[in-house]
Amino acid sequence: MFKSNNAPQPKSANTLKTTLEFSDLWNLNEKERYAFQAAHNKLKGLIPNQISIHGVKLHKTNDGFIMTAIIRQSLQKNLALADIRLIVRDTDGKDIAKKDFNMEYYGELASLRARPWMFEFDNEFLLVSHDEIMDQMEFEVVFEYEQESISHFSLQLDEKWSQELTDEQKDSLKKTLDSLNPLAVNDISISTINLTEQENGVTIDFLIRNSFNKGVTLNNIPLQLFDAAEDMVAQYDFLLEQFDISPNYGRPVSLFFPKEIFKKENPDWTKWKIETTSN
Repeated sequence: MFKSNNAPQPKSANTLKTTLEFSDLWNLNEKERYAFQAAHNKLKGLIPNQISIHGVKLHKTNDGFIMTAIIRQSLQKNLALADIRLIVRDTDGKDIAKKDFNMEYYGELASLRARPWMFEFDNEFLLVSHDEIMDQMEFEVVFEYEQESISHFSLQLDEKWSQELTDEQKDSLKKTLDSLNPLAVNDISISTINLTEQENGVTIDFLIRNSFNKGVTLNNIPLQLFDAAEDMVAQYDFLLEQFDISPNYGRPVSLFFPKEIFKKENPDWTKWKIETTSN
């Protein structure tokens, strides 16, 4: 199956350990080296071909804060970082700072190596007030990637849909497909179109887009259905029969939620939403 908002990452039974090293520009005493080594030892192994950053410490200053982090990589070659963009978040996932950094002095990082670095965030790069920044607070840091996206998708209809829809309905469906936000490359997206209430349940129409450069086949879609009160009305894992989607195409599908699986009587359908769940 897939994750609705993120491109799938390769899974591996074996993870890779990195070796910690330090920049020649740093002059650390034994205690400081030990602290970084202890932080590095707690990190999970990397999957192959991964670049990772992990926050170690945050020190608040009058002008913002200074954050130290460990960068690791498991590519099959040396990593030479140029310009990177970092986002710092609190433990609730709220973005508190964002800034671009030139990594010229960081130098190349060999495969399966890890190296700490220091990043300074002035007040102008804070996304919250300076008062919300706490010295030694817990945090996380992530890379922000400028992902290539695809905005144009062709409409894919199977024989049943093609025969049952009028030309006007096909045009309307294509306009809906064209109106959706661009999708990052190598992703699968599920968008809702319409909910039809029936005596024995509800039918929801979806458009599923594929931005991979090859066709994908979906075997199941686990979904949760919420009403206007944001109560979960139903949860169901829909099994699909070889639901193929060509690259850069959007394909419609209708899924029926029977009343027997409803967890709430008389749901309010004036507003509703769908969420995908993990298997």
